[in-house]
Amino acid sequence: MRKLIVAALLATSGMMASSAMATEVHITTANPVIDLTISETVETPPDIATFSTGVQTMAATASAAVRANNMQMASVIARLKALGIADRDIQTTQINLNQQFDYRDGQQIFKGYQASNMVNAKLRDLRKLGAFLDALAVDGATSFNGPTFGVDDESSFREAARDKVWTSAIARAQSLARKAGYNDVRVLRVEENDQGQGYMSAPMAVRSMNAAVDKITPIAPGELSVAASMSFTFEMVK
Repeated sequence: MRKLIVAALLATSGMMASSAMATEVHITTANPVIDLTISETVETPPDIATFSTGVQTMAATASAAVRANNMQMASVIARLKALGIADRDIQTTQINLNQQFDYRDGQQIFKGYQASNMVNAKLRDLRKLGAFLDALAVDGATSFNGPTFGVDDESSFREAARDKVWTSAIARAQSLARKAGYNDVRVLRVEENDQGQGYMSAPMAVRSMNAAVDKITPIAPGELSVAASMSFTFEMVK
């Protein structure tokens, strides 16, 4: 006879999450048990792309560098919005102002000030991505990073992956039980493991930012995998 101890967290409406009480549930088993960890994935095309873009400017004074950068970045952000990206999907991530120097014959020679501004943006219509990046280059962006593809709402895909996990776990447990001379299994414990998305490669080609744009930048979104992983304890039964 085996005693299985399952830890649980209980939180009442009058308690803060940080003060949740831990309890243990004792389950007594008369038969051998099977412990399994199963992972499954569901593949889906992405429907959003996140990337960063920004501008760098140089000037003789700090104020001139910042003014030039502000004007150029305002043009880039205006283009982001004109191409359909909502305010909530544009976020400034980095603003820098640094002195720049050359070094000649061991001497440090001041060149000027470099200002830079970077934003993250999320595009929700992937059909526009290639033309979108080309338009940014024309409007003054000097750098791109990304894209990172994802699914805006992965809940249905995550649930489908969980269903696959359940099916696989029960089938495997029943197979093992029959090999051991038992007829079936019953679930004693289920624990979902935290597991993020896995992404297939998604090549992106971006030409020189100074070159005239003569065709749409090629983009290959590929597919991504939404995963679920669960640990089970089954009791084998006659």
